[in-house]
Amino acid sequence: MKISKERILGTLFFVLVLFSVRADAGNPVPPKSPASPAVNKNTPQIGKEYASPGGKGGPMLYIPAGEFLMGCNAAVDNQCKSDEKPYHLVNLSAYYIDKYDVTVDDYAKCVKEKQCKIPDTFQYCNWGKPDRGKYPINCAEWNHAQAYCQWAGKRLPTEAEWEKAARGTDGRKYPWGNQAASCEYAVMSAGGDGCSKDQTWPVGSKPSGASPYGVIDMAGNVWNWVQDWYEKDYSKSLPQNPTGPSSGASRVARGGSWELDPSYLRSSARNVFNPGSRHPDSGFRCVYAGPNR
Repeated sequence: MKISKERILGTLFFVLVLFSVRADAGNPVPPKSPASPAVNKNTPQIGKEYASPGGKGGPMLYIPAGEFLMGCNAAVDNQCKSDEKPYHLVNLSAYYIDKYDVTVDDYAKCVKEKQCKIPDTFQYCNWGKPDRGKYPINCAEWNHAQAYCQWAGKRLPTEAEWEKAARGTDGRKYPWGNQAASCEYAVMSAGGDGCSKDQTWPVGSKPSGASPYGVIDMAGNVWNWVQDWYEKDYSKSLPQNPTGPSSGASRVARGGSWELDPSYLRSSARNVFNPGSRHPDSGFRCVYAGPNR
């Protein structure tokens, strides 16, 4: 029987296709990965230093918008105080915060321009002491801190902004994690006040104690004044960009100091001061949230 040329070619093509399919069956070709989204070079980066607005003050760090848990996390902290409760979810807009506490040198520029008042100068105050330019400004009252931040084109952080910058979003006990506080991480009372130096230390002396966003000295050295009036707990706190009560008798300070033990260095710990008081263990840092905030 005579077989046509076309039939022979068709049979050969079918055999080749079948062989190809069987050969590839044990080695399937992976699907192409989806294209990576384009990176916006203008999007701020976590951990990158940014200049303060107008060049006034030290470097700032970006804190992204989003939720975090505020208050004492009893799962990792057995020292919860009543004013640190309830442990609750807060949603914040994005902002920038000073990487370091405001220094004597920073504050002196504001004084020179006659926009800030001279703080106290007694024994443990850094103002007026030789070689203290890189130490945190202390012995300054709340209004001094507010005036400096306004002069620098910024403002004091809210209590919620301060806490998120200090602990991030995982509910940790301290800025560096849940490891016990020590002089490796913070300037505190251990072996004597100020890690045995009996004074504050230059800002940035404890980089191992940095927060998840890279903010330094959020535990120890000096308390940080914040914007909020004190409220006895968070039961009335708003879930979105809370700013605390509209009035009060005392302002909040956060972060602990060189004179205090680890219980005060916890990221949820709160302290209250008369806004006109000037303490050798209280200082401040500022935030910038853009022209509309």
